[in-house]
Amino acid sequence: MVENLLPILRDRYPEFFSHAPLREIACLPGWLDLIDELCRTLKNHMDTHPEMPPIQVRQVKEKFGGLRFYYSGGDTTCRELVACSEERSMSICEVCGQAGTLGGERWLSVRCLDHVNWSPSGDCA
Repeated sequence: MVENLLPILRDRYPEFFSHAPLREIACLPGWLDLIDELCRTLKNHMDTHPEMPPIQVRQVKEKFGGLRFYYSGGDTTCRELVACSEERSMSICEVCGQAGTLGGERWLSVRCLDHVNWSPSGDCA
């Protein structure tokens, strides 16, 4: 399993992820495809609108079970694309990327049936 998504995303989208304070992507690898698709769509939009303020990603993490993608720059279309991806994350298992549902007792997370009891520490909580 990929431990840190930042090197992958920084390699694919250096224009978005080169911001110095960004140290990690604080979510699990199941959302890599979702984040990659979002960044690819943002890049295509930015390429067709070069007058737009450049996007600089500030933080990517899981919060209340869903993806949070904080950035500066862009325009209204960029905000809509990010909001759509954040909404989509609520039905994608953040461990493996398959269909999942929001749940949890101690904290909220989106998991498929195979990972409903999975935890990063290896404990089944």
